[in-house]
Amino acid sequence: MRTVRGFTLVEMIIAMVITGIIAAMLTTFLVKPVQGYFDSVRRAQLTDMADLALKRMALEIRTAVPNTVSTGSGYVQFIPATGGGRYCTDADACTNKLVTGSASMQFDVLGPASTVTSGDQIIIYNTGQTGLDAYSNNNCGNLTVTGTPSTLIYNSTTFPYASPSNRFQVAPSSGPVRFSCTATQVQRVNGAVAFCGTTPVSSTSVLAAADSVSCNFTYDAAVSGTNGLLTMSLTLTMSGESVTLVNQIHVDNMP
Repeated sequence: MRTVRGFTLVEMIIAMVITGIIAAMLTTFLVKPVQGYFDSVRRAQLTDMADLALKRMALEIRTAVPNTVSTGSGYVQFIPATGGGRYCTDADACTNKLVTGSASMQFDVLGPASTVTSGDQIIIYNTGQTGLDAYSNNNCGNLTVTGTPSTLIYNSTTFPYASPSNRFQVAPSSGPVRFSCTATQVQRVNGAVAFCGTTPVSSTSVLAAADSVSCNFTYDAAVSGTNGLLTMSLTLTMSGESVTLVNQIHVDNMP
């Protein structure tokens, strides 16, 4: 009869020691690649968040009413335009003409009509200078019509100066928009400040969030006669990883 043998305690201990050595060696070789993978995933996530936030900001800033973009510590602010077009004057064959310098209540729209809502604001020839600044209610008209009419009706308003190209913009009653950074978020604040003689109801939404967030906005309003240049820098930090993205936007300032 054959005797069935197992293994001794010494053999088991030796096998465990050898297995431990092999596991330690494998861990040493694998920990850095695994950590590198998670680091790259985190950086990609931060890059996607920063890129999406910058694209969202750029998309809206390009709709800004001319000469309403301004920057401060950690924020950029502007009045968005939801529509616009050309208004009828004495030189045009139409019924309702806009005569600047005198009170008027309506004008015909030349070309496609804009979609408007009662309470929206008409802004004409906004240069941002004294007397032509929508933030100060110098050149605004409060709309009293809704829909896509070919004639825009508004409260009695005296627009001080005509636009050289007879242009107008329509700004929503929700008011100016401000993109800003807190310690951990990129925020979009609607109704950030008063404009056109009204104080809109403020609301806030979050574009991006991280362990740490910082923004830098610089604006050159005089890149050319009709264009400004906004430079936006956004840094997001999470679990010790940081990414910084920069975006530049040309802003149309032809009033």
